[in-house]
Amino acid sequence: MSCATCGAGLDDAGQAHTCPVVPSADWELAGRRVIRFAVAYGAAAAAVIPLFVQATRGPFPGVAIPALLLIVNLAISAVLLGGLLGLLICVIVWVVQTVRLSRSYGSPAAGHLGYWGIGLFVVLFATAYLRPAGVTASAALLVQSAERLIAVVALIAGVAHTRRWIGRRSPAPAAVHPSSRPAAGDWDASVWDPEVQHEISRRRRS
Repeated sequence: MSCATCGAGLDDAGQAHTCPVVPSADWELAGRRVIRFAVAYGAAAAAVIPLFVQATRGPFPGVAIPALLLIVNLAISAVLLGGLLGLLICVIVWVVQTVRLSRSYGSPAAGHLGYWGIGLFVVLFATAYLRPAGVTASAALLVQSAERLIAVVALIAGVAHTRRWIGRRSPAPAAVHPSSRPAAGDWDASVWDPEVQHEISRRRRS
């Protein structure tokens, strides 16, 4: 015997069966948004390097800092802040949903890579704000930007792997057999109810 919902096998006695939890649309959306916000944050973090190089290249005629660099700096800062806030919200939603799914599907022996990716992102994110001792400002900026980019790559790779891992184990929607689809003759009561046809014939004869 098999479950009519997920197709899993049942014992001979047909004991009660608990179907696997199907990933919700919120979980799918949260996973995609985690990746998108991480990409936006990584791009903004990488853009800091050329901005810093341009700003420290030398004095500009007439002004200390060109207005364009100031505007670009504000835009990058806004993307960094927005990316972090978006990541915080979406990661919380995604982790809560993944924990719920893990109760149904289980998890690898070493844990989901998504959790490890999030943890590494947090550690590298905090470390990036610590300036290494005995290095110049330019070298420190390169190290910090590299740490942020590695954090983003680890986060995206971990979340993407866990999404695929759960997706491969989630029950697929049951296919509808062609014979179960309504046909034109299904609405004709005389076809599937002989008593109706008999009553119609009797009234015609009377």
